[in-house]
Amino acid sequence: MSPPQNRWCWSMLEWLLRRVTSLILLAALGVVCFVWLIVSQPFDPGQQKAINVSLDPAVAQEAAALPTYPSSIIVLTYHGVSDTDHAGTTLTRKVFGEHIAALAAAGYQTVRLAQVEKLIAHQPVQLPARALLLTFDTGQLTDWTTVDPVLKQHHFTAVAFLDTGKIVDPGAHSYYLSTRQVQDLKATGRWEFGSHGDDLDGMVAVPGDNAPPMTNRILVHGRSETIDEWRTRIRADLARSQRFFRRVLGSSASALSYPYGETGANGNTPAIAVELPKLVEDAGFGEAFVGENVPTDHIDALTGESPRWQLARIGMRSTTSVGDLIEMIRTAIPAPPPRDLSALPWIGDLADCRQRGHDLVLVSSTYGSCLLSGYNTSQWINYRVHTRISGLTGATRAVIAVRDGSGAGHRGRLEVVFSATAVSVREQVGDDARIELATAQIGKARAVRDVVILVRRNWVWVSILGSKPLLVAFDPRLNEGGVGFDISAQGKRTVTFVAPTLIRVRAHA
Repeated sequence: MSPPQNRWCWSMLEWLLRRVTSLILLAALGVVCFVWLIVSQPFDPGQQKAINVSLDPAVAQEAAALPTYPSSIIVLTYHGVSDTDHAGTTLTRKVFGEHIAALAAAGYQTVRLAQVEKLIAHQPVQLPARALLLTFDTGQLTDWTTVDPVLKQHHFTAVAFLDTGKIVDPGAHSYYLSTRQVQDLKATGRWEFGSHGDDLDGMVAVPGDNAPPMTNRILVHGRSETIDEWRTRIRADLARSQRFFRRVLGSSASALSYPYGETGANGNTPAIAVELPKLVEDAGFGEAFVGENVPTDHIDALTGESPRWQLARIGMRSTTSVGDLIEMIRTAIPAPPPRDLSALPWIGDLADCRQRGHDLVLVSSTYGSCLLSGYNTSQWINYRVHTRISGLTGATRAVIAVRDGSGAGHRGRLEVVFSATAVSVREQVGDDARIELATAQIGKARAVRDVVILVRRNWVWVSILGSKPLLVAFDPRLNEGGVGFDISAQGKRTVTFVAPTLIRVRAHA
């Protein structure tokens, strides 16, 4: 190719390269401008329309059959509601819709914090037959975008416990609410607000671990803070949170929910659990709520006897189905003691436990039990148990437990142990070892014994036909709970509790 042709070709290539480069630059500039326009626009998401939920008729019927518990309030706690956020604390819109629809089908009506405050203060308060307090922790954006339309659909109200340090200015992109959205939610009349702390909802470094900062002495510059430094830090945080409410909503918050639902019992300094309620009260709060997680056992509904600084809530998670919700509410309502104990839903533990007519029959080769499952016995306090025990031998003992805490929210029980020739009373509190409180001989060996156990306050009275009664004081921490039936055997043995009955008695002797 001749030199003029070469120059012409190179000129064309240079021209094309300049054109392509210019186009690339223009495209890049366009993308930058587009992104800048998007980002610079105020973040102002609207509310999503509540989805229509078709509640299964069987679920609706099960919800409607939930028992009532006069002068009590069921408290539930949620976090986020979203179809795109897959956090363990976030429910999908469908599942949340099913929850609220089931609560409505059951006839629940939401109440306000003022009614809770009157209830626990033993002041006159008008409550619906099925009273419900809905709470939402942390103050996520979905309280505005997703939850509020569902509450409006069902005429429900709620309380949002805000991480006040995470609430942003209007227009800012955030996972959390803005101050304007908080004000808009308040203006609906459906929402009240409480504190979840200002900057206390996140694990931080503590000596040898990571833990919640409210209920632990944390590491400061590589050393553990002193208890005085802990007090100062918590006071300052709660004060900042209250300033937020006064600035944004015009008044201080009356209620707090502990971050992580913790009150200090599991913290690294025992004094924190004792001192924290006083710090909360000094900050201007009138009550505090515990519980964020799905309970491993039942959570009692709130009553006038509920502790002001540890008000219990039933926590929800992404895996909590509407059936789970109904069951947790059912077990939150104390079951009245039935006269016929054999009719209860007993389950065998290391024993064959079966009902035969009005009798309970236990078969085991070691130590086995008849236990109640999913039965709230928190109101079983003063009662008398009567039964005839058959099958007592030198190798077989029968045990009747009273004030058993497995259905009352505490660990422990008082046990009356019967052998062919003796009776003994022993107690277990929490995870402590069993302690024998008293024992007595009951005469000639017999395979059958008629027994009456009367439990009042912290006294138990054991009567065996033909023997002198046994009166024993026990630990007052065993202050409520149901009944259990056990067998202790060497080799395969059978014990029968004939027509076991329970009758409530008055507290006074």
